[in-house]
Amino acid sequence: MRWFQRQIFRSMVMAVVVVSAASNTFALDLDALKAGVVKITTKTGQVGTGFIVRVEPEMLYIITAAHVIAGDPQPTIDFFSKDVLPGGQGPAQGMVLPGAQVSDDLRGLAIILVRGKDQRPSVVTGLVFESSAQLASGGEQALVIGHPGGGGDWALVKRDISNRVVHDITLDPGVASRFSGGPILVDGKVVGMVMTNRGEFGLGITHKNLLNYLDGIGIEPQATDGTALGGFVIKPEEPSPLPNNHRLNRGPGGFIVEESPEPSSKGLPSSTTGQDGAPMVLVPDGEFLKGSRSFKDNPPRKTLVKAFYIDTYEVTVERYAKFLKQGSDTQRIPAGWDDVNLGAHRKHPVAGTNYFDAYSYCRWVGKRLPTNDEWEKAARGTDGRKYPWGNEKPHESMTNFNKNYCFFCNVYDEKISPIGSFQKDKSPFGVFDMAGNVTEWVDEGNRRGGDWRTGWPGADESMELARLWPSDKMTKNPGGNPDQGFRCAQDAP
Repeated sequence: MRWFQRQIFRSMVMAVVVVSAASNTFALDLDALKAGVVKITTKTGQVGTGFIVRVEPEMLYIITAAHVIAGDPQPTIDFFSKDVLPGGQGPAQGMVLPGAQVSDDLRGLAIILVRGKDQRPSVVTGLVFESSAQLASGGEQALVIGHPGGGGDWALVKRDISNRVVHDITLDPGVASRFSGGPILVDGKVVGMVMTNRGEFGLGITHKNLLNYLDGIGIEPQATDGTALGGFVIKPEEPSPLPNNHRLNRGPGGFIVEESPEPSSKGLPSSTTGQDGAPMVLVPDGEFLKGSRSFKDNPPRKTLVKAFYIDTYEVTVERYAKFLKQGSDTQRIPAGWDDVNLGAHRKHPVAGTNYFDAYSYCRWVGKRLPTNDEWEKAARGTDGRKYPWGNEKPHESMTNFNKNYCFFCNVYDEKISPIGSFQKDKSPFGVFDMAGNVTEWVDEGNRRGGDWRTGWPGADESMELARLWPSDKMTKNPGGNPDQGFRCAQDAP
């Protein structure tokens, strides 16, 4: 029987291939679709599907049904094209973003992050969503991608959308449970997600539900309304097949090579004000000397960074208190928050934050965490200096550092300084407190800069701005240490 099932499955796949052979464009689309679908496996052995909705240089955003993750905050991820994973490595490690709708088995959704270029194939893409106004009505023939269970690891199957009632899509016939979380596609665009089976029929939800969920947690999908796919990535350690200043993009007839415009910050204001009222300064586009011979994980090399804005100061207690009071995420209380006196500490940087606290605040105010490259350029300028003031060894008149650790003291009273207290701790771009006070979370999940504890036994290496403070890539140090703060960034127009 299993042999017979496999033959049926192969015939179905061959039918798709035969159809695609008649059109090079369709074949390219099929490859793009496969590059956007993943297999999700939890620690309990539950298996389901998800698909990529956004690609960033160091991160992939994957959407799935909440019941697929089964309460596992760190499921493993297999890509459809897992044979091209770097070095032939095994599954990637995922991380469930706060905000999963785990209480809703029928329509609950979740986002999984995969961080680092070494955790994904050389080519991945975010799938294209249909326009939110174009809802399936019934009668369409759809392509569903997922896992057939006993029929193999992957399947691309055709199903009829028999009807749609409000949020729900009915598939005829149904699909295996491992398809849950997989995309429902019409003409190569996402029109819904598989959720479960009901009798002989499959049940899904419309893509409008998915778009509303993404909007609610502040994630912009890679593409909607059939616009160009962005997300094809060529790993920098591999020789690029494209000419300089060119990119791979998707046109109406398949993938094309286009010339990339040179980044330019000419005409941009040198400063701005964030949505939270925080002053921000412009870091213009261009190369800077990144890294140091002191650190094997960050060797020296020239790196190009596009223009961006970054907070002049670390996020303060006053601004974070407004986030806790007005924000929708009420669980982002930092360690040691009970010691805060808003009157006395309002201009101190908030401390005791973990990655999710920092990530959530920046998203709430319409900004984001800076990347490693952005943070380092904003701190060091373009000449490769060790510290914001240059290469002179630090002393206690320059920045807040070299203070003994305390287990029971109020760090706001005894260790942390108000923002901008040290004029020497100011980068060439006018950014304060990057060598001392509190370390700062960046988008990749590690921390940067010095803090009030660094400097012992010696300040040279522990305070160099090229240093990458290690953090667990998945947990983001959930406890929150009393020297951990952050600042936000945003793209330049």
